[in-house]
Amino acid sequence: MADYRRRLEGLQAKMEDRELDLLVLGASPDFQYLTDSRVEWRRGRDLTYPADAVFVPRDGDPIILAGMGSAGKAKESWIKDVRGLGMFEDPAPAVKEIVMELAGEPGKVGVGEYTWSSLFMSLATACKGAKFRKAEGLLDDLRMIKEPEEIETLRKAATLTENVMTRIIDQIQEGDTMRGTGLKIETMGRMIGASDVSFPSTAGFCKSGSEETDEVFNYGREQGLEQGTSIAFDVGFVVDGYCSDWGRSFYYGKAHDHFKAAYVALQTAVVETIDAMGDTVTKTNEVFPKIEEVCDRMGYGDYLRERLASGMVGHQIGVEVHEDPWLKPDQNQELVDGMVFCVEPKLWMKGEFYLRVEDMVLIKNGKAESLTTYDRERFEL
Repeated sequence: MADYRRRLEGLQAKMEDRELDLLVLGASPDFQYLTDSRVEWRRGRDLTYPADAVFVPRDGDPIILAGMGSAGKAKESWIKDVRGLGMFEDPAPAVKEIVMELAGEPGKVGVGEYTWSSLFMSLATACKGAKFRKAEGLLDDLRMIKEPEEIETLRKAATLTENVMTRIIDQIQEGDTMRGTGLKIETMGRMIGASDVSFPSTAGFCKSGSEETDEVFNYGREQGLEQGTSIAFDVGFVVDGYCSDWGRSFYYGKAHDHFKAAYVALQTAVVETIDAMGDTVTKTNEVFPKIEEVCDRMGYGDYLRERLASGMVGHQIGVEVHEDPWLKPDQNQELVDGMVFCVEPKLWMKGEFYLRVEDMVLIKNGKAESLTTYDRERFEL
């Protein structure tokens, strides 16, 4: 089991540094990370409850407040004090009681970004005279380094994703649509164990020999797949509360040698970069230059820069699909054990192909290990 007590103590140390007497986090990624509760936060606001929140004192154990539809999930948390509200019950009395128990008359109160305004109003009434502070990012440093249990869950999510995509890719046929393929991916993922998708699945088609445009995909979403088309997948699932993010590209039909060489260059850049992470590549801002170096050497650097002028080639992943730090020039975070990144370069030749590769990469023992292992040589379908 993950060390939730360590997470709480780390958070309370941050609160001490910022002189926060109380912290309130609505249903959110931080809420899940801190409480080990699957209270809904990924879906639309109409599927969450305004009262859902965890109240964290500078010292002592937190208290969870849960709307009627969330109380059952909240009680799965390691936090024992869970207080439920009825469907139309005013949260103000419960909020006031919790604030008094945990902080008395707090001087400074931090509020997380997912907290509903209606709950904040109750909080403001209960904390008259307090100064309120934004609390985004307080848990980022803790969430950045994954615990062994988190790593195994991410590995499980990666494996499920590749199991899904192996089946999907084997079934690709003429007439398939981008929309239909995306829906098939999401349905299959849920059928074999995913609870959700990390983001809407993408199966993007780019027909070779088409007019150049600023759109990477030149098919309509209901237009049937034809020979002579590159297919770029961007797929992610949620498994046990953690995300995957995966990408590969294929060519439907007989690919021009130039296109095949481009994909070899892209895969080579990913492999060589992963091999270098922890060795010659030691910071987040060094990943793009390494990928660029390999693509330049193989004659495809200009196609990389066409799509990635910003130099952004990935991000960390965990409870959320996109977590800090990002793999881009303005972030120079050192790569350390326990980080899990998604490395995702793309090559784009307008009107001819759009190719992407995305791998989940674990930093372990000073080196990098790819958690995604799908066949790097398979290209033509």
